[in-house]
Amino acid sequence: MTLPVQFGEWLPDQPALGNPGVTRAHNVLPGSGPFYKPFPSAQRYAATSMASRPYAAISVVDNLRNAHVFGAAKTQLMTLDPATQNWSDLSRTGGYTTADIEGWRFCEAYGLVVGTNYSDNPQYIDATKGAKFADLTTLVKARYVTTLRDFILVGNTYDPFDGPVPYRVRWSAVGNPFSWDFSATTQADFQDILGGGPVQAVIGGEEGTILLKSQIVKMIYVGSPAIFEFKTIYQNKGCAIPQSVISADGKIFFFGEDGFYMLQNDQLTAIGKGKVDAWFKADANQSGFDRMTVSVDPINKVVIWLYASVDSFDLTPDHMLVFNYDTGTWSTAVSPVTFLFNSLSLPTTLAALDRYGSLEAVPASLDSTVWSGGRAFLAAMDDKGVVYSFSGAPMPAIIETGDMPTAQMLAAASTKPITGDRALIRSVSPKVHGQSSLTVQIAGKITPQDATNYGNGSPANFNGWCPLRSDARYHRLRLTLSGNWTQAMGVEIDAVATGTR
Repeated sequence: MTLPVQFGEWLPDQPALGNPGVTRAHNVLPGSGPFYKPFPSAQRYAATSMASRPYAAISVVDNLRNAHVFGAAKTQLMTLDPATQNWSDLSRTGGYTTADIEGWRFCEAYGLVVGTNYSDNPQYIDATKGAKFADLTTLVKARYVTTLRDFILVGNTYDPFDGPVPYRVRWSAVGNPFSWDFSATTQADFQDILGGGPVQAVIGGEEGTILLKSQIVKMIYVGSPAIFEFKTIYQNKGCAIPQSVISADGKIFFFGEDGFYMLQNDQLTAIGKGKVDAWFKADANQSGFDRMTVSVDPINKVVIWLYASVDSFDLTPDHMLVFNYDTGTWSTAVSPVTFLFNSLSLPTTLAALDRYGSLEAVPASLDSTVWSGGRAFLAAMDDKGVVYSFSGAPMPAIIETGDMPTAQMLAAASTKPITGDRALIRSVSPKVHGQSSLTVQIAGKITPQDATNYGNGSPANFNGWCPLRSDARYHRLRLTLSGNWTQAMGVEIDAVATGTR
């Protein structure tokens, strides 16, 4: 008898026995349905370098509709030159003194790129014609920055009068990002938010969202004299890792004390509960959270967190956790890069591709979005500042089922009574689209507490079946994929009941 087994969602926090999904989905992307797609490998986009590891990056389109990429190192602010594909230093005279425990954040407003690192005065540059970054203001420093309506909003601040005020947000004059003196006329002001700990992130738009350590607050414009109304929408819920925050498609994603959350229309959803929260806490090296980065793949509708795992003793980010925000499903990937960001492609001519030496050495196909200016794509850097795009061949992928009670599955599918509690699996047929090189391994168990020991991998024969033999109560399957496959949906099992009396 043959049994169809569909690859469900990756649920590592659920027991392996009878897991309704899969127990491993590695180097894959969760698809728009019950299937997985390949995770492309990282290919070099710009063989350039920074003065240190990257601290932040932002992509913008200027007033003349030209795309720019700006980056931050420990002591420099730079732009990626479209002609040379090299980082070009745009730092103010004297550079910067970013503290080891701090980082850079960027936002865009009024054709300006604004950056802050808490150690130095907030910086700005005109994206269209600016030659160097310069001080936006000397009245306040901050850890976080965003654009809220017609204001520049900063959070977790320091100023010469009050010193560090981690629970404060402060904003510029309306329509004037250079004016920060408190004024009822210009509407520049501040607000201290008590009872929620330090500000961990500020998210702009038509309304502001402030994530504190244990509080979530909405910031709504009401005009003078109050200017903004502050409304607590969640108490005793907040953001534990500032580096985990990102917004996409009207949703805000972050990691709280007890797991991953999504905030949409003021409604908080625990997206990792019962799925990946416990797994992530066990896999992540908490000492490396300050090096976490998060980005969005706009094509595949996924959020990707890059972090240092417990295997990374030097705290270099090495693992990626992937969340499909359309389907609510997850997967993982190994990371050959150490920093993620969302980029806009810079315009590239065919003549400019000569720097790669030959067409065979060009890291992405000529119709890829990375070569047409202004197109959004998922980008990355290594610790030297070399820029990558995820446009290469699929990474070797692994999908594993849970421990399946195979005899019970046969009994449920059979029209004849089956009394045995064991089953013999004789072969497995993977259901995969595309040209792939694949093998299937099987692990049989008599009891759930037995060790999971996989046998040798079996490739598919000309009929699409992988010959295997395992007689046991419970079976777990591992599918290993490489090549140009496009979708992995599940497997079909050829099995017969055994163990009858």
